[in-house]
Amino acid sequence: MRADEKYLYARSFPVHVGVDTAKKFHVMVARGPDGLRTKAQRVLVSREGFDAADAHLRTLFPEIPREKMLVGLEFAGHHGFTFAHDLAHRGYPIVNVLPSVTKKTKEIEDNSPLKTDAKDAALIAKLVGDGSFVRFPFLNDVYVELRLLATERHRLAVEAVRFKNRLQGILDLGWPEYLEHFSDLTHPTPIALLERWPLPEDLKEAFPPLVRRTAKVMSRNHYPPERVDKLLARAHQSVGLTQGAAVRRKEIINLLKRWALVREQIYEIEVALTARVERCPPAQALTTIPEIGAVCAATIVAELGTPEDYESPRQVLKLAGMNLVEKSSGMYRGKTRQSKRGRPELRRQLFLLGGRWVHSTRGLYRGYYEALCARNGGSKTKAVCAVARKLVPLILAVAQSGQPFEKERWLANRHAQATS
Repeated sequence: MRADEKYLYARSFPVHVGVDTAKKFHVMVARGPDGLRTKAQRVLVSREGFDAADAHLRTLFPEIPREKMLVGLEFAGHHGFTFAHDLAHRGYPIVNVLPSVTKKTKEIEDNSPLKTDAKDAALIAKLVGDGSFVRFPFLNDVYVELRLLATERHRLAVEAVRFKNRLQGILDLGWPEYLEHFSDLTHPTPIALLERWPLPEDLKEAFPPLVRRTAKVMSRNHYPPERVDKLLARAHQSVGLTQGAAVRRKEIINLLKRWALVREQIYEIEVALTARVERCPPAQALTTIPEIGAVCAATIVAELGTPEDYESPRQVLKLAGMNLVEKSSGMYRGKTRQSKRGRPELRRQLFLLGGRWVHSTRGLYRGYYEALCARNGGSKTKAVCAVARKLVPLILAVAQSGQPFEKERWLANRHAQATS
């Protein structure tokens, strides 16, 4: 809803409730039909606390049903989600007041930087009544599972990158020549060799035919014996540090085990994501778009929620923080940029997808991307962002219709728009 629509929606409720959430307890303030705000009420994060909060509201406004009390929560991370779902289950309409909005309007309330739970809850109740909130999405089981799995995969991917960087740091000291022989440490061959011979001292004592055999099997005959011989020769001439070799060897082995566990968990999550994508029509339709795999489709749908809730691609751009904002005064007057106020993982997936769509050989937007780079002074990042924004209407249309992407039809429509 737009600002005016949210204001009218909020004014249709005689009671507005503000909740400042925290880990162990929440603080709740209600504003009744008379416009006066009640005393702050502490809500413990427990079944007894939630029941007491409901009873408190029913006591304050006995003649007003739960459906006519609009509750706004300012979430502290994930804290408050259980209370929001409990209230929704009881019949209360739920909205979300952003912490950034509360922070910016805090001093307007009393011209003071005072920050207390009671003041925040009272301010949230006022913001709810003014329509300064956003929708809180209640998702069905399929979307919840997709969101949980996509979030967990992203966290594990970050851990995998950390393990890789840590391994590179250890090899820079103990075996700096090793990285010269492999373009990527994530491939099976360099990992298998390190698991058996973590340091150059170990490889110097190894049986050369065994090393060649290991490299041949793990690389599926893509790592020739000549390169193995060069690696063996470099191991005899390594300048790596020999102090603390036993500890460094153990560190590499332990790191490889943890890294392998993370990669295994990522694979299991990707299998689970693929299975759930097949049961989710919007996500399944997105996989028909070029460069969108199961993980990308699952992440986009998990971040969006129900596609039918969106009336315009502009809403998706704003949710992703990719909507353009402009300053009309100051040194940056007239310049536009992305707001970056939204869901960062959705913005990340759209940007990565834009990068794949401008690939030098298979990118469908390669020509458009090159024209953008020529106009903006060669800024590749801005051009990829523009392509990502241009993909949002396509993604939303496919997700809402559930129909597969048709490349020929897309090219024909694009040609017709270019010539019109």
